[in-house]
Amino acid sequence: MNNEQASNGQYLVLIAAFFFGLNPFFGQLLFQDGLGAEVVSVYRFIIPAVLFAFFLPTRKENRAEARRTLLLGIMSGIGIYSFFHALQVLPPASVILIYYTYPVFSVLIGWAMYKRTPSQNTLISAALIAIAASLTVRPATIPSHLLPYLASCFLAPIVVAAQVQYLSKPQKVIPTTNRMAWISIGHIIVLLPIAGWTAPAQIFPASPMGWAALIGITVFAAAIPQIFFLLGAPKTHADRTALLGSLELLVALLAGAVLLAQQLNQFEITAMLLMVLALFIKQVKEQPNATVYGGKAS
Repeated sequence: MNNEQASNGQYLVLIAAFFFGLNPFFGQLLFQDGLGAEVVSVYRFIIPAVLFAFFLPTRKENRAEARRTLLLGIMSGIGIYSFFHALQVLPPASVILIYYTYPVFSVLIGWAMYKRTPSQNTLISAALIAIAASLTVRPATIPSHLLPYLASCFLAPIVVAAQVQYLSKPQKVIPTTNRMAWISIGHIIVLLPIAGWTAPAQIFPASPMGWAALIGITVFAAAIPQIFFLLGAPKTHADRTALLGSLELLVALLAGAVLLAQQLNQFEITAMLLMVLALFIKQVKEQPNATVYGGKAS
């Protein structure tokens, strides 16, 4: 794979990151319209699950990998539910910043579990992101009864990091559409029972704005960026893919500040700038992934 292909892959991942960054914005609009985290989480994944359901049939020799991919989807569903649940009760900027620490966890998981030694610049980028998160996530300022939500919010970035690292070099390569089908079904397997168990009082938006947000989160923040991600991620190294995802943070925070009138304090602005700086630190050129990613939780 040549440098031009690798560069094109990074641009596609950046486009995907931009659209993925709209998830918190559309999610908060749906919360304002009366929907709960469990319903928003289901809507977030239902369109990809329906689209890829046609690709569920799996050859016998690929079924073990399909089961591993299904497990990734289940873990991802739990992580995104924890994220949306925390977004309902905690300061949005803090929750968003926690989620976008996944490049740090990606480096750590790749190093500890897959013996992928990160470059010096990758470590610097990860350190900047960790410092950024520490500026805004201050448990002392959060009521004690909300601390479990703060802790559970870290599930999402850990799951995303594990997914990125595993899918950069899975135990067995299977067709991308087949992998996406099993990941999507894994999301729904865990999220539908959660929604049923909580018995939400409202399952449909109550206003035109709510319906617009529903279309936004299912199509523009889920299905469309997933396509760009699937096209670009195989051409980009795993750690670089995770760092490029930091652009989602910038989109998420600015969308909240500009479109939802959410004020950002000096620590949150500083954290945002540190993460953007981490994004632009030049990484040592490494061989792009030759395998195909299966998807992304965000």
